Amino acid sequence: MESFFFWKKYILSFLILTFFLSFSYPLRKEFEYLELKLGMSFADVTNIIEKSEKLRIDESRFFGKINEEVPFIIKATYFPFIESILIQFHNDKSYGITIIFNPGYFDFFTLAGKLQEKYGTPLLRTSKLILWEGSGSTNNGNTSDPVKLRLEYPSTVKVIDYNIMKQVNTELSQNIVKITNESIIQSNKRALLDEL
Repeated sequence: MESFFFWKKYILSFLILTFFLSFSYPLRKEFEYLELKLGMSFADVTNIIEKSEKLRIDESRFFGKINEEVPFIIKATYFPFIESILIQFHNDKSYGITIIFNPGYFDFFTLAGKLQEKYGTPLLRTSKLILWEGSGSTNNGNTSDPVKLRLEYPSTVKVIDYNIMKQVNTELSQNIVKITNESIIQSNKRALLDEL
């Protein structure tokens, strides 16, 4: 009989926890750090970094723009406090910002408190990950795109527009399939020509 009540309490606790986790707490406001935010153009981001007294573009790690179709990344630093800020672009719009703070200056719990104060109640909180989810993208003026803000142990903050990330992943997958198919065709053509 006692085990029945134990399981009943366990199942009820699980259902209540699932119910509360099913709510997506929206970000209180759009993510912005040192004037950098999602939806900005490459030119806007580089102008902000160049005008900043704190940030510098890390030229040794600049994953520059090769062509318009390929996603690219700008890396900025602010030594010794920020090891790197990586801004990911696709079609000349930023869709991901990763800030890697120096854990010697910024610990997980201090960052967690500040982010919660600014962006509201997180959707998920563990000892190594805190997650906020909601709207906050400025993609073409549409603020309904899902944006996830993550704090990862020891002191990394990530904000990503998941709609654009899915689009980038789809396009990259399609390009890989296309290149693979072209490679197979070329290989078969060479093999057939070699038979002459």
